[in-house]
Amino acid sequence: MNLLNTVMAMGPMEGLLHGLSIALSPELLLAALVGALLGTIMGLVPGIGPVTGAAILLPLTYVFDPLTGMIVIAGMFYGIMYGGSTTSVLLNMPGEAPSVVSSFEGYPLAKQGRAGPALGVIAIASFVAGTGGVILMSFVAAPVAQAAVVFGSAEFFALTLGGLIVLARIMGGSLAGGLLPLAFGLFLGILGEDAISGAARYTFGVREVSQGVSIVALAVGLFGLAELLRIIIHRGDTPYVGSLRWRSLIPTRDDVRNSWGSWFRGGGIGFGMGLLPGPSISLATLLSYKVESLFGRDRKKFGKGAISGLAGPEAANNAAATSSMIPLLALGLPFSATLAVMLVAMQVHGIQPGPQLVSTNPDLFWGLIASLLIGNIMLLVLNVNFIRLWVAMLRVPNWILLPTVVALCWAGIYAFRLSWFDLAVAAVLAILGFFMIRYNFQIVPVLLGALIGPLVERHFRQGLTAANGDLTYFFSQPIAVGIWITVAVLVLGLPIMRWLMIRRENSESSAATTPPAATS
Repeated sequence: MNLLNTVMAMGPMEGLLHGLSIALSPELLLAALVGALLGTIMGLVPGIGPVTGAAILLPLTYVFDPLTGMIVIAGMFYGIMYGGSTTSVLLNMPGEAPSVVSSFEGYPLAKQGRAGPALGVIAIASFVAGTGGVILMSFVAAPVAQAAVVFGSAEFFALTLGGLIVLARIMGGSLAGGLLPLAFGLFLGILGEDAISGAARYTFGVREVSQGVSIVALAVGLFGLAELLRIIIHRGDTPYVGSLRWRSLIPTRDDVRNSWGSWFRGGGIGFGMGLLPGPSISLATLLSYKVESLFGRDRKKFGKGAISGLAGPEAANNAAATSSMIPLLALGLPFSATLAVMLVAMQVHGIQPGPQLVSTNPDLFWGLIASLLIGNIMLLVLNVNFIRLWVAMLRVPNWILLPTVVALCWAGIYAFRLSWFDLAVAAVLAILGFFMIRYNFQIVPVLLGALIGPLVERHFRQGLTAANGDLTYFFSQPIAVGIWITVAVLVLGLPIMRWLMIRRENSESSAATTPPAATS
């Protein structure tokens, strides 16, 4: 107890040092290395982003203890983003959405024979912004968690249900395209035995359904297998990639002078954007690119290979990836699909992130944060020294690589519960996910609904018990009322703002194309 009180009394820097003392153990260093290595390799496969990669590699983590599994997932998260940037520069094929911006300036640099310095700038920008983001995260995450300790059932009900509604609405697409998948995910979340009464719910007499839908089958099937199915159906030739040596990665003095300010501007933008729900990492890279086009030292070269237009978005990418973990660890709310897969990994290990995590499991909380710092260093070393290996990976044809990945997915799904039923569920969800993507339905709300739906139900039932069945309890607590007002503003206000922006753009484009009136 005295040790726990000592850990709880630590400040951010003491907590980070405590986490480093844990994460620097040989087995956890190996876990960070494995995660970074596997993530980078997965990120090099065009079309497989962090969500798909995390879902594919998820089954590998539940053979470890909780902290080791989390470190593997976190290292893989960073690695996938770097791998996606590599394909953006060399092939003009972004591995994932945030890396799209990297192709704007990275690919023109590669065509000029400057792919090496471009990849070097990416490595440095990612390291600087990621390291700074981890240090800032150590100061912010614990206070946010401590502030949320005062939340009761009404506040958590508003936070979880309101968060689901907001996330489903701002993921893009139509209202039905977000809310219908959310409703389907909530239904999947309540299948099986009731945790309180033990009664079977919607099992239809099938014994295997009583255990509920496997979250591993759900994540891997809906994201990993569905995306692989899309890649297989829309197959293409593997492009040729030349060779690079590590010495060619060293940026010139002008490259450093043009990019060092972009590292800090992009890092600040990314860290702030990562705290927001929705596709914050992609938005951070786009916003950073716009800022660099206005303030970058070589902004006159934009579109032709501006190094600042590459450094800023890459810094924003990694800083946003770091800060986006704060809502997950401190509040238990994943603000992106990749973090939803990380939440799956935590639940596989019996861990529920939230305000109590720092007090109930401080070693995991601080150890995970410290491992992000170590992972940044490992990625810098890996991607500088193994560039020729990554180029060789890009030459592997998809017809060899993809079947291997599919086989690993099937093995991981089956090994989780040793259930053939889970394989069938994953196959159905893969086909369903493929068609949902094809017809512009959002698949992220399905996973979020299945994951957070049981929490919504638990807080609702606990609140009803505490209030003796009075439903007004959920709308009478001041913090809960504030959350509901914020949800209403976001859900109703964002579509209106989007409509006004589109209308303004249309009117400006019409005015630009209208010929001037003839004068007599």
